[in-house]
Amino acid sequence: MKLAALDSYETIGVVGLGQTGLSCVRYLLQRDIVPVVFDTRKEPPRLNELKSLHADIEVHTGALEIEHVLGLDLLIVSPGVDLRLPALQLAIDAAIPVVGDMDLFARHANKPVLGITGSNGKSTVTRLVADLLTAAGKKVAMGGNIGVPVLDLVGQPADVFVLELSSFQLELMHDLHLRGATLLNISDDHMDRYSDLRDYSNAKHRIYNRTDVAVWNREQEITAPALIPLNAQVTFGLSPSEERGPDMFGLRQIDGDIVIEFSGEPLVRASELKITGTHNLLNVQAALALVYSVGVNPTDVVDALKQFKGLPHRCEPLGEISNVQWVNDSKATNIGAAEAAIFGLRPLVSGKLILIAGGDGKGADFSHFRAALQQVDVVIVLGKDAERIANQVEHAVRVKTLEQAVATAAELADANSMVLLSPACASLDMFKNYEHRGDEFRRLVMQLTKTAKSN
Repeated sequence: MKLAALDSYETIGVVGLGQTGLSCVRYLLQRDIVPVVFDTRKEPPRLNELKSLHADIEVHTGALEIEHVLGLDLLIVSPGVDLRLPALQLAIDAAIPVVGDMDLFARHANKPVLGITGSNGKSTVTRLVADLLTAAGKKVAMGGNIGVPVLDLVGQPADVFVLELSSFQLELMHDLHLRGATLLNISDDHMDRYSDLRDYSNAKHRIYNRTDVAVWNREQEITAPALIPLNAQVTFGLSPSEERGPDMFGLRQIDGDIVIEFSGEPLVRASELKITGTHNLLNVQAALALVYSVGVNPTDVVDALKQFKGLPHRCEPLGEISNVQWVNDSKATNIGAAEAAIFGLRPLVSGKLILIAGGDGKGADFSHFRAALQQVDVVIVLGKDAERIANQVEHAVRVKTLEQAVATAAELADANSMVLLSPACASLDMFKNYEHRGDEFRRLVMQLTKTAKSN
């Protein structure tokens, strides 16, 4: 589907009044188009912000009314809105174009665009790609699911656009051409929005629909593109790289250290990086493959790679107290992310690995978490789905609050242990968001630090 000129649509609706929806409204108003705005919440929190943009804009809140939706010529839907809503399904059946902000952005993308998706690691790779390109002398505009609406990038001077893309955004993306695209990994996530893993995987694979180069994880064949020719594929993985062919990035043991390779040649030692864990070695390879797709030689950005510290709440080291390491991985809002952290960090821990997990599981099947939980010495659970996680292990410690979890972990930890907050769940049952959960964990750990120093 190719979006027509916006002024050819008589009535345009924007569905969803979150950060993305507001950016769509601003974009349209700047072009003298006044949309009709919908939000399924009775009292959207950004309603006053909308009214400050245009006092007389037409707004409908609460359940989507079919007669309102079917009277529109174009629907711009925010990624947080479920496309399975009956009114939206009827609009699709009536051949009313239903698009997202990415299709609007596609009209302005006159420089190479790199897209990053996956169940886990998207934000880390997006930020790393932006840092590496900047180090190579490129002007970078970064946005999408990482917190900057893509339409806010329109008009920014850039040599390369770097976009984090969620499955929800990809469902609504038809027109955006990508120079390079990666699907980092796939694991159970958002099962409250998808009928099964195949449905979710199909949404993720949409990132390959209009790309020149597909970068995928050879440790997970499910991430491989179906229709991209082999000479337009680049893979990364745990096995050594090859001098020719798609397997350009990989890992090899050299002198007792793990080394990231590029086309069969050593590039950088894992011990030289500030980020740790096997999962992050895969993330680094994916980032290097993407910058390579826009003409940057990986050897030219090794120094920048060595300086990358990762992002808050993503396997973030909080420090060591009484010979116990504390790690904040609050961003692990699904099983796959927590698995990656556990398997990635377990080889680095000679003492106990103590896991704090729980929250809102979003309909996930926690039996898939069992193999990772077997790598953990102590599991401390809390939140809405605490019991569902506890049922996967013989002995779990149940607590009511994060404060109790931290105190319990401190009591159970001995020398050379690691306490890992990697919840495998969303946070909204107990916190505002995963950042709030991670910040609270950091505060509690800092309290422990002060107590330890005073003793």
